[in-house]
Amino acid sequence: MWKSARKPLLVAVCAALIIATLIVVRASRQGPAALTLVVVYGSEKRGWMEEVAPLFNSEWSSSHPDTPLQLKLIPMGSREAVNQMLLGEIKPVVWSPASSIWIPYANYLWEEEYGYPLVTEWEPLLYSPIVIGTWETYRDEYNVTGFESLHRLAENPDADLKFAHTDPRLSNSGMMALILEVSAAAGKPPSELTVDDLLREDVFEWLSELEARAVFYGESTGFLADQAASSGPQSINAFVVYENLIIEKNRQGEPQARWGEKIVAVYPAEGTLMSDHPYCILNAPWVTPELREAAEEFLRFLKRPDIQELAIKHGFRSSVSGVELDPSVFSPENGVRMDIPCPVLSSSVDGEVMARITDLWTACRFGGGG
Repeated sequence: MWKSARKPLLVAVCAALIIATLIVVRASRQGPAALTLVVVYGSEKRGWMEEVAPLFNSEWSSSHPDTPLQLKLIPMGSREAVNQMLLGEIKPVVWSPASSIWIPYANYLWEEEYGYPLVTEWEPLLYSPIVIGTWETYRDEYNVTGFESLHRLAENPDADLKFAHTDPRLSNSGMMALILEVSAAAGKPPSELTVDDLLREDVFEWLSELEARAVFYGESTGFLADQAASSGPQSINAFVVYENLIIEKNRQGEPQARWGEKIVAVYPAEGTLMSDHPYCILNAPWVTPELREAAEEFLRFLKRPDIQELAIKHGFRSSVSGVELDPSVFSPENGVRMDIPCPVLSSSVDGEVMARITDLWTACRFGGGG
């Protein structure tokens, strides 16, 4: 009886040992758990990021055979990314918004919530200045030179200004357009704007007059450029976008084929803000030393001259000294210039100004494009 009762127990113990052995063997074959490098980035550079990611993955596998890495790329609007990080809905190791103007804003909110800055170090990846897109004939007829000239056109009923930019509450280019408008209205550079400037009556009136001529506020800068190119100069004749989108539209040929003229970039005479695509390794508790090392290696990869040259084909300017622009890309035929013929202004805008400037825009936009 004892032998017959003991037999099922022995069978069960042996089975458990076999299963445990198989689990250990399988785990050893699988190797160490993969690092997951989460990179949240501005969608403007999506084409470049998706082109170079497989190259990085291949190089990582070759140089780190014992440390598998999952590179998780998430394109997301700059303001949306800040909001989701604050709420804990995303926990990236790297954040690369379209512009460094968002860093003081993110730190302002993060310090209020957690008592320390979210971003303490960053490097620019790529450059693309904010420009006023317009049509050759409209630029020449009305001498469009910058935001002050747009404001004069807004006051001139014969100019028939049809203005557009993206929604600054949703889009980086819209926020940068708004900052440049308020800067022109206040008569001071963006880095010197204060909350008191947002309360000035003359600033309110200036901005209201220009925004009253707005016919379109979109969520996406790319969609705004598409809309301007497809609807033509009778629908939108001045719009604020990135330089690389002017290049893209003209290279595609739609403006010339459909309307008989190119879209051209006007580099604002008052100065422009550079969309500098900062690479920020976050000062956050979930960023382990191993993830920080992986993020630093990805940064070195992205800053390599051969990888930067791929970005130029997408219409971006390199952040690496010695990487030359392609004259077939940055050319008058594509509506842009090799040089930037206006001041490049500091993007260090006060965080509280960033947090409140859209309230001014909301109050001024009544009568605009809705």
